[in-house]
This record gives sequence, C-alpha cells and structure tokens, in this order.
Amino acid sequence: MNKQFDTTVHLFATSDMVSLHNKRMLKELNNPIAISRATTTTSKIAIDVDNEQLEKQVLLSPGQRIMLTTNIWTQTGLVNGALGKIIEIIYRSDSKPPDIPMYIMVKFDNYSGSQWHPNDPKLVPITPISLGNLRQLPIKMAWAMTIHKAQGLKLQKATINIGATKRQGLTFTTVSRVKCLEDVRIDQAFSYERYAKMENNPYTVLRKKEEARLQQVSR
Repeated sequence: MNKQFDTTVHLFATSDMVSLHNKRMLKELNNPIAISRATTTTSKIAIDVDNEQLEKQVLLSPGQRIMLTTNIWTQTGLVNGALGKIIEIIYRSDSKPPDIPMYIMVKFDNYSGSQWHPNDPKLVPITPISLGNLRQLPIKMAWAMTIHKAQGLKLQKATINIGATKRQGLTFTTVSRVKCLEDVRIDQAFSYERYAKMENNPYTVLRKKEEARLQQVSR
C-alpha cells in the first residue's frame, strides 16, 4: 500500500466509520488526551447546534488533525472546513480538563493572515465560541470526515472508502475532492457492477449533457 496516503484525509460514507478512524489515529499519537466539555447557559443543551458547529465533548491532543466547524476569518482561510494540527493546548491557571481550554494553538494548512507566532506564520490561536446556549471550541477531529462534510473542499490527496452504500452520487462527489486521480487512493475497490450502474445513473446522464452543452458554448 502506498505510504504517501497514510496521513491523508480519509473520506467515508458514514459517521460511524469516520469516528472509528479518528479515534484510532488519536490513539496512535500516544500523547495525553484532554476532554473539553461544552458549557451551557441553561439546563438544556442546544441539540440543533451539536454535531454541526459545536460538539458537547471534544477530545484534544498535541499532533491531532482538526477541522474548523465555523467561519472565523474568511479572508485568511479560517473558514468552516479549514484543516490544521493542534500544537499546544493552553488552560487558565485555575482550570484543567474537562474544562474548556482558554485557547489552542493550531497550525493550519492554508492560513494566510497576520502572523501570531514569531517562529511559525501558520500557527493561530483558536478560542471557544458561543452558539445558542452552547460554548465550546469550534473544532472536530479531521483525520477522517464524511463525504457529505467534504463537499466543497479541495484536498491535495485523499483516501476514500464508500463502503456498502448504493448511492451512486457519492462516487463522483468523493473522487472530485482532488485535482487528479493520482491524488486519490480507493480503499476497498468498487465492483464492476457499481461502475456499470454509474453509466446510466440520472446524475451521470445530466452531467454528460451539461458537459456537452458547455463544449458547444466554448466553441
């Protein structure tokens, strides 16, 4: 198996597969793991916020791959979906896990704003935010993510595993996250029957018609 894909983002069809891969990678860091538990302003947790932008519980460890779950500074690349790595976790002198850290230092892949750290231009402090009645760090583990969450992202390389799902549209959505086929590794190859069905899939037919139309317009 090609080693260059071992540390790339893994794309899965289900949240359960994402969770299993992320937890395995977190364990392999062999670093201390802190829990950051969200706080609330009322006795009820805002269920509609959890799992979208803020999670009730976040695991933190130096070296951990993470993804921002909200827009912070769009002009510099600190947007929902931005990928990076935790370098340091900072607490107030009077707090400790499972309290929310004062901030975490994250080295982002594509940050282009002002330099916060004298030795690393891509190192940025990320502080907790509040949405509804929930307060938490706006991040989640990102060694892996669902194909749905990856829509709109442009990845340098990726490993994909569609699993047993029969949704044909996922195949195109997943492969199109990278610029060329050499930058994607398929974990669990698709069957020939799946490829054959794609030929007559309604989405494939519509895409071919649109490509033909664009070719006519560009002449």
